[in-house]
Amino acid sequence: MSARVRLQAQDSNPLHDASVRGIVISMAEAIGERTGVQVTVLDTDENSIELDVAGTQLEATALAAELRRLTNSWHREKFGCDLWSLT
Repeated sequence: MSARVRLQAQDSNPLHDASVRGIVISMAEAIGERTGVQVTVLDTDENSIELDVAGTQLEATALAAELRRLTNSWHREKFGCDLWSLT
């Protein structure tokens, strides 16, 4: 069983920056390792990341929420604003 989730950026093109994209991907993989959930990055573009999570939709949503929380915190410290939108 697997589920997909997508996070959409608040502003346009923040993931165009390779270092920002790298941090987001690394954090997604680290959360998966820490929680024992297999995470595959399916796609990234300049505005979003899509993940495939081996598990239920609830597990995928929880993982995305943790990724959103951690990367928003990091992005606020570095750039002064959140990375992800609420929707």
